[in-house]
Amino acid sequence: MRELRVLSVAVLALLSDSLIALAEGKSSQNSAGYVPTLREIMTKVELGRSKLWYSVKLRNWILARYQLGQVRAGFIDATRFHLLSNSEVASTHKIADLVETSIKDKDDKLFQEYFAQMTTECNSCHKAVGKPFLHVGTPKVPSPLQ
Repeated sequence: MRELRVLSVAVLALLSDSLIALAEGKSSQNSAGYVPTLREIMTKVELGRSKLWYSVKLRNWILARYQLGQVRAGFIDATRFHLLSNSEVASTHKIADLVETSIKDKDDKLFQEYFAQMTTECNSCHKAVGKPFLHVGTPKVPSPLQ
């Protein structure tokens, strides 16, 4: 039951901005100038991080590689649309490269180490931009993917 609640909250969070835009007549599909908010991008990044972690726990290396790509794309979008400098996300890209290596090698232990580094980097960035309350961690609930 708790898994269903967690999944429901995640889906609602992802859809909230889209529903508001539709209600205001600003469909992202109809607007060539649509720019996702930083909140939208980071929500998708965090969902991708969680799915990445669960994918490795389930030893689904193909899905893990895909989810890492989604996380990377989110950081690229944040840089492109919200003027974050490349130096602000450079270490995140380096850590993502290490995570990718652990996925290619199918090394769960190494993945956990690099994922912890990624989590620390995310929290350091949040603190640096004055939002230390935006704390991310390692997922602790049972996987909704099982």
